[in-house]
Amino acid sequence: MKPMRTMTIVAAICACLGVFLGQATAADTSTWDKIQKAGKITVGNSPDYPPFETLDDNGKRVGFDIDLLNAMCAQLGIEAEFVTMDFGAIVTATQSGQVNIGMSGFSITEERRKMVNFSNPYYISGQAVVTTPKTGIKSVDDLKGKRVAVGLGTTGQEEAEKIEGITIQYPEDYTVAFVMLKNGGSDAVICDLPVAEAYLKQGGFELVGKPLSYEEFAIIANKKDDAVVKNLNDALAKVKADGTYDALIKKWELK
Repeated sequence: MKPMRTMTIVAAICACLGVFLGQATAADTSTWDKIQKAGKITVGNSPDYPPFETLDDNGKRVGFDIDLLNAMCAQLGIEAEFVTMDFGAIVTATQSGQVNIGMSGFSITEERRKMVNFSNPYYISGQAVVTTPKTGIKSVDDLKGKRVAVGLGTTGQEEAEKIEGITIQYPEDYTVAFVMLKNGGSDAVICDLPVAEAYLKQGGFELVGKPLSYEEFAIIANKKDDAVVKNLNDALAKVKADGTYDALIKKWELK
């Protein structure tokens, strides 16, 4: 009886392991299947970064990122469901599965590569310093002793931390940052160049020197979701090939 009992126990253990391993494999490969089944992909987004993402006068989410992802989703036969959240929370939300992906002007960095997967780059940018004429700031050296507003967790923050002698401020979002700059609550803002140029059009702001960095924008996804990234890359290639991408660059006056 003992050998049979041993065989039974071993069989039971193997069966349990098989179920466990099967579940693990399914979990690793199911995100894209779930997206297709639902017909939508959830997207962490912070709409405070024109011309990439912002809210218009009617509260509608608009911008280059929004249009580009919607075009990509049309290629994939799904819809994008944007979830508003603070920029600094999007990586964590993507890691935890709260959202499927994040698209909000994310620059590819080695630190972020440790936490998330990146799609192929969809835009090249760089960090720029914006100020107002009344500050007298004409170069990065003039920032010493000044207050500089940045987004928490952004590459703008990383560039600000390289500048000696400044006080770094972390407003709620970039909309608040530029209000602070306009009203004298900050002396400068560090943000992506296209964002800086969008605010320059409003008047009362000016650029300081040349961009501080070279950066590539990409969509972020969970580290395990290779299938999601592959399909996004395929869709990005298609909207570039059919002229949609160039049309959106022109629409949002990007370079």
